[in-house]
Amino acid sequence: MIKKELKSTDSIERSAERFQLHPLKTLLFFCMAASGLLFLVMLSMYTAQRFQGANAKLDIELPKFFVLSTLFMIGSSVLLNYSKQAFKKEKLKRSVAFSTAAFFAGIAFLFCQAWGWMEFFSLGFGFPTVNVASSYVYVISGLHFVHVIGGLSALGHLIYQHTKVFGDPIKELIFFTNPFEKTKTDLVSLYWHFTDAVWLILFVYFLLTF
Repeated sequence: MIKKELKSTDSIERSAERFQLHPLKTLLFFCMAASGLLFLVMLSMYTAQRFQGANAKLDIELPKFFVLSTLFMIGSSVLLNYSKQAFKKEKLKRSVAFSTAAFFAGIAFLFCQAWGWMEFFSLGFGFPTVNVASSYVYVISGLHFVHVIGGLSALGHLIYQHTKVFGDPIKELIFFTNPFEKTKTDLVSLYWHFTDAVWLILFVYFLLTF
């Protein structure tokens, strides 16, 4: 009877540990929720300006480079997912290869965004301008630009940390038995997928309202 109770207690504790979030992951969720709320407020302000007065009659063109940047963003997210799967299988070099590819896809996204702003400016939508709605496009996409830079910084640091254990079986063994390494990988991947999801929502919303 006592053994059954001990097994039952042990099972409950394991289940609790399974669903318990790491403090850093909890903090990241709070930060992402705050960022999501900020983007929601900015989109609300953009919408209020877009469909009132002269702005409602204005035909705003979507920069073609925004389409290309979206493809790079989706690609980077897919690559990072492959990297995470390789990490779970303890294939570190393969994981780093996918992470590096995702990193450069993120860099390409930033360049496309910058070219998109220049294209948007050349189409006659300057910043700042009398047309407040088009100005919000710069502000909102610029805010996301900063989020991507933060994600790239974290991803670059993660890649550097992973390459430090290459070629050393003992270091790799210690590396994969350290649960915090998995947590760091999960955090970076989660944040990157968040930035990807935010941009897709922004892109689709701009596409529908331009």
